[in-house]
Amino acid sequence: MDGLVFKVFNRRWNLEVTYRLRATESGWHISNNAINGDCEPDGTPFIYMNLRQDSINYPIGLESHLAWLWEQIDTGVIDYQNAKNKVQELANWVSICEKNTPIWEGWNG
Repeated sequence: MDGLVFKVFNRRWNLEVTYRLRATESGWHISNNAINGDCEPDGTPFIYMNLRQDSINYPIGLESHLAWLWEQIDTGVIDYQNAKNKVQELANWVSICEKNTPIWEGWNG
């Protein structure tokens, strides 16, 4: 399956950051400017290394959603367009989490 765009908001830089995901036989391959590589179906380790490196907060359930999505792709249950939409739904979820992070003076403000 061709690369899937995972575009999330980054509060630190006030812009969107784009990661590219490609389903492989054993999980995901992530492509980004900084950290690239093959991941497990739940996205560990490189998806989360990228998010942490970019100081992007993400929801705790992201891992299980990515693992489920990878399984659906791997077994042919969903097609490319469906996968593309679902990946962006997950990215939107991350963006919502990032945009709603409390900003406290002296800590992260």
